[in-house]
Amino acid sequence: MNEAFLCLGGNLSNRAQILDDCITLIEQDCGSIVKRSKLYETEAWGSRSKHKFLNQIVKVKTKLNARQLLKKLLAIEILLGRIRVDPSGKKNADRLIDIDILFFNSDVIKSETLVVPHPRLHLRNFVLKPFMDVDKNFIHPILNKPIKKLFKECADRLTVKEYDPINYICVEGNIGSGKTTLAKELAAELNGKFIPEQFEKNDLLPLFYKDPRGYAFPLEYSFLLNRYTQLKNAFAKQTKLLVSDYSFNKCLWFAELNLNKKDFLFFKKHFAAISLQLPKPDLIIYLKTSVKNLQKNIRSRGRAYENNITAKYLSHIDERYITGIQKLDSPKKLVITIKKYKAGLNKELIKNIKEYLN
Repeated sequence: MNEAFLCLGGNLSNRAQILDDCITLIEQDCGSIVKRSKLYETEAWGSRSKHKFLNQIVKVKTKLNARQLLKKLLAIEILLGRIRVDPSGKKNADRLIDIDILFFNSDVIKSETLVVPHPRLHLRNFVLKPFMDVDKNFIHPILNKPIKKLFKECADRLTVKEYDPINYICVEGNIGSGKTTLAKELAAELNGKFIPEQFEKNDLLPLFYKDPRGYAFPLEYSFLLNRYTQLKNAFAKQTKLLVSDYSFNKCLWFAELNLNKKDFLFFKKHFAAISLQLPKPDLIIYLKTSVKNLQKNIRSRGRAYENNITAKYLSHIDERYITGIQKLDSPKKLVITIKKYKAGLNKELIKNIKEYLN
């Protein structure tokens, strides 16, 4: 059996899924993968592309010789949609998948179609860092140095970080910002599951807008329990990306705005205990727009109980959101400013969100 080390990478479409499909095909057509690195994300090497790459190193045991392996790998690239000749003629162009043979045993091969070891692997941190996961002591047969030494000596300054996949996205925004419509369309675009806030089923909400002081605590506490139950059930059945039009942190931000100091301290303790039982979002998107836009959208949707919402209250909500989101440590945050609502806006926003994710 021969041993080959391969570098898999791509920066277009669903990168993680394509790498997973690539591994399946390698095991099906080439041999068994005995070890693989974590996924790593990096900026494009030798290119100004804004699309970040995902890279992974795998160690394969195969009965194929080097040229047979190369032929199989090229066929897998084509099967996954790779077009090797870029119409623009640019080098290091964006790609769906790229499979490089880094080492084949400890052989040194030089031909028109294949050079092993890969001539530039020692110059690239996106190769060396994941290689450290697989075999940091492997000796480069030409440079006579182990991978760990090559990694230490590498002058490449492109950031290579462990990939943190997005499994849960919250789309947040003030009352009337359009977060529900965007979250629903985003979930459909990303083939995820949409989790809508169930505020319309809460009979306390109309009462709160008539008498905020009298109904603030029962309203906020009911939201706390309802949101917890809804999210807990969604995560228990999670099989795909989840996209909600609210974050659980919203409970705390609205409670701080609506409750008196004594009730808020009580609420905060319960929130802290309950929130520990829920996964944190991987990304929070906040839709920021003017109070004038919010009031126009609120009027257009015609909910009678929202007629008493004041501009001052909407401004306070926005302040709580911005402050609260800034204090969060774990999730990625994307604040999107909307100057004007227009036809086709959500398509533009979703395009920008997808570029951010990639």
